[in-house]
Amino acid sequence: MADSLPREASAGGRRLPLVDVARGALLLAMASYHFSWDIANVRLVDWGVASDPLWRAYAAAIAGSFLFLSGLSFRLAERGGLDPLRYGTRLARLALAAAAVSVGTYIVFPEAWVFFGILHMMLLASLLAPLLVRLPAALLLMLAAAALVLPEVWRSPAFDGLGWGFLGLAGTPPVSNDLVPVFPWIAPYLAGLVAGGPLIRRAESRTGAPPLRRGTGWLAVLGRHSLLFYLLHQPLLYGLAVGLAAVLPVDPAVQRASFIGDCRLECTRQGADTGVCERFCGCVAASVDDTGIWNQRSSDPSFEPLLSTAVQACGAPAAGLPVDPLAGPPADGD
Repeated sequence: MADSLPREASAGGRRLPLVDVARGALLLAMASYHFSWDIANVRLVDWGVASDPLWRAYAAAIAGSFLFLSGLSFRLAERGGLDPLRYGTRLARLALAAAAVSVGTYIVFPEAWVFFGILHMMLLASLLAPLLVRLPAALLLMLAAAALVLPEVWRSPAFDGLGWGFLGLAGTPPVSNDLVPVFPWIAPYLAGLVAGGPLIRRAESRTGAPPLRRGTGWLAVLGRHSLLFYLLHQPLLYGLAVGLAAVLPVDPAVQRASFIGDCRLECTRQGADTGVCERFCGCVAASVDDTGIWNQRSSDPSFEPLLSTAVQACGAPAAGLPVDPLAGPPADGD
């Protein structure tokens, strides 16, 4: 969830460091969410980061805030005229970063790679921004409201698959560890474009940008290097999580609870009733409680027949359910 184009938030040639501070604070919030997902993925905790409504709301708030700041920053910077060379350079940088995320996640998570995540959404929004910024504020707000409502009231199987997954209108959304489609996520970007107008007028009415509060300068520095932070933080945090999992003892209760949560999430994604999934996943877990399966994090092929028998005995309510409790949680599908 990195910087948008352009990176420097300014109005009338004067920087607005408060925007950089806000972006820096969001970067820390993003890192806290990602590290929580990482340690849940390696089953150090059973927090249900991929499925719990509060965690999902936290992730959505962070993503929406980044897109809002992206729209706001573009409005601030284009006020003095759009520099084509600078704009093109920033677009190329963001495109390369988005491509790096896609390639990297395809290598690590081939079944849930990021084909259209937050950087891809920012790139598309930035490509549209020179046209969108010319629209009246009232029209931009109407478009934002429509973007929020559309995926809630209309989806179609015609948009299923990766080719159309970036729209967010599929009947069955594709699996991805970070899916940030156009609908509804263009909405906060449009809102940021609108919010930039009053901020410009307020900034231009002053003799200079307001000073930062003491102790927040480092957040401004972080915010000005957000793209680099985004690209580096997750490999480092995930490596730390894997390292901790290698040295910390296994907690069987966490292993069992994590399996039930992952199983329930995948079961409901396949269209089964929540109550049915709850009973099914609990049944499978109970069926293998005496096998020692919860005493290790790494997958053991010798347990696969036991799991297959348990799935059949409990009556799988949908196809494609996880049969390996040590395989880690499914993609969060953002």
